[in-house]
Amino acid sequence: MKKDVLFYTSKSLASWDEAGPVHREINKDLFEQVCSPEFNTLESDFDRLVSNFDLIGKSVIQICCNNAKDLISIKKKGAGRCVGIDGSQEFIEQAIALAKAAGYPEIEFTCCNVYRLPDCYSESFDFVVITVGVLNWMPDLERFTDICASFLRPGGYLLMEEIHPVLNMYEQGNPSHLAMSYFNREPQRDDQGLDYFQGKKYPAKENYNFHHTLGDILSAAIANHLVLQSFEELGKNVGNWCADLENSECKPPMAIVASWKKIKY
Repeated sequence: MKKDVLFYTSKSLASWDEAGPVHREINKDLFEQVCSPEFNTLESDFDRLVSNFDLIGKSVIQICCNNAKDLISIKKKGAGRCVGIDGSQEFIEQAIALAKAAGYPEIEFTCCNVYRLPDCYSESFDFVVITVGVLNWMPDLERFTDICASFLRPGGYLLMEEIHPVLNMYEQGNPSHLAMSYFNREPQRDDQGLDYFQGKKYPAKENYNFHHTLGDILSAAIANHLVLQSFEELGKNVGNWCADLENSECKPPMAIVASWKKIKY
């Protein structure tokens, strides 16, 4: 029997807190790299999308910002007010430290379950940013999209880079292979850890992820008055999930890069 949204998200956030020290050790070089004026960790196609917009002085909020390396990359492009939201205190602490190392102590961070965010951010931003590895953690995609849209001023943009929903059908292996129906929306439980960099497994607190089809993503945006502006499907590894498929002769779509505009209503 399915549980409610807060059951799943609280379990997953506890697992992310547990993974925090693992990620910190793997990414320890970031604290030196972030000092460079050329620091930019955005994937090339998403970086191209972001660079199509005039960011100078504009307000940006990143949902599920992790250690904020991508938000800092956007700040370095000239963005004004920048806010990072994440439900893991471990990663918020890393984000604060990384922003200070980059010379941006003014970047704001809030640790909060996204489904419990206060109304203080309502219609406050020119851009909402979602980078790879967010949607699959959301039990209620339409509600999540509603929250994202609520942060935008009319005329603002939601910018997204994500793993392509088709890739969720695959299980990692050598080679990676099809293992799940595209239409399987049941919660997927895992307790093998959250090391996406080296693939190290460790006994971990349980977490839950969710598969959303491309139709689910587009319908959630339509329901929340977001108008599609651009959409690309890519055959590139952006999240280290089934990365071997990038070189497969029969390559599936592996990533999406998209933008939506919030219309007045």
